[in-house]
Amino acid sequence: AHNEPFRGLHARLARLNERRVVDLFGTLFAREVSSDPQLLNLATGETVAHLNYLIGAGQAVRETDAQGVDWYRAA
Repeated sequence: AHNEPFRGLHARLARLNERRVVDLFGTLFAREVSSDPQLLNLATGETVAHLNYLIGAGQAVRETDAQGVDWYRAA
């Protein structure tokens, strides 16, 4: 959020196929985020922002399953 946006974009995009937001933390961030509630909140927001950008660009699709979980995949 505070450095150059989309560094390593093509490598990130290649890993976004059929994932949930939490599944992408390891792809987007160099350190573990799930053990710190504040960091988890920030990481979730940044990850959703990346995915919304890809949806807006027509490169990703969000689908909601019967349990209400959003899944993302390449368009």
